[in-house]
Amino acid sequence: MLLKFKYFIAIPVFLVIFSLQLNLSEAARKKSQTRASGPVQTSLIVDGKTGMILHSHNQNVKVYPASLTKVMTLYMLFEALEAGKFSLNDKLYVSQNATKAHPSKLHLKAGEQISVREAILALIVKSANDAAIVVAENVAGSEQKFAKLMNIRAKQLGMKNSFFTNASGWHHPDQKTTPIDLAKLSIAIKRDFPKYYGFFARTSFKFKGKQINGHNRLTANYPGAEGLKTGFTNPAGCNLITVATRNGKTLVGVVTGSSKAIHRDRKMASLLDKHFGIKNDTLKTKKAAKSKIKLASSKET
Repeated sequence: MLLKFKYFIAIPVFLVIFSLQLNLSEAARKKSQTRASGPVQTSLIVDGKTGMILHSHNQNVKVYPASLTKVMTLYMLFEALEAGKFSLNDKLYVSQNATKAHPSKLHLKAGEQISVREAILALIVKSANDAAIVVAENVAGSEQKFAKLMNIRAKQLGMKNSFFTNASGWHHPDQKTTPIDLAKLSIAIKRDFPKYYGFFARTSFKFKGKQINGHNRLTANYPGAEGLKTGFTNPAGCNLITVATRNGKTLVGVVTGSSKAIHRDRKMASLLDKHFGIKNDTLKTKKAAKSKIKLASSKET
């Protein structure tokens, strides 16, 4: 009788332990699916006129874009400017939601207004997340709707492996892109918006009487650099797109996943030097197989 009693006690205890193990295993599985993979080191150099790939490392690997996302945000804003929805001097309303953005930001106040020109410079120079939300909400009504428009346009630009969830690049596990897609976007924004492309060369601007300085060292110091964008989050690492032209040759460079900004910058400068034909022995790279990236036609719809 005592043995039977112990047997019946043991069964429910076993079931409870087994159930707990299943729940823990399921939780671990879900956690592994949602956990960010972390920075991925990639590099890419493309001829900006022909699309020829000159150097490639992990060109099709999905990475977190961080603030490189803002290049897509600016593409959408430039498109709205060209469509006549805004002018550079028009004012954009700052919502309470926009003020909640994480740094880097301009520390905008709810209810105030900034010009489209200020928003563009804030995105390029300061990489301001609150300005990115302001742009998204004024263009599309909400950041969620703006992200949907970003994804539609990205696909039309041939960015087949990109997905955007927000306008700033603030980390989201689903927001990913590839070096190839970033190169396509960079070439497209220069091609489609020559009137506004020059903003990318700016390294400072004045806002509310204060000088705002940027941190894109390549734009400021690399000979022939036209700009483009820096990016950083812990899951993404230090990212960079640089477009530079020398002697009529334009190169588009993408570097992601560096541990430090200075390493990212040195790697980019070395790659650009190499493919501009400047002697530089600090970086050894494999010669890329001859191939081109497929570019969408101008403003394809």
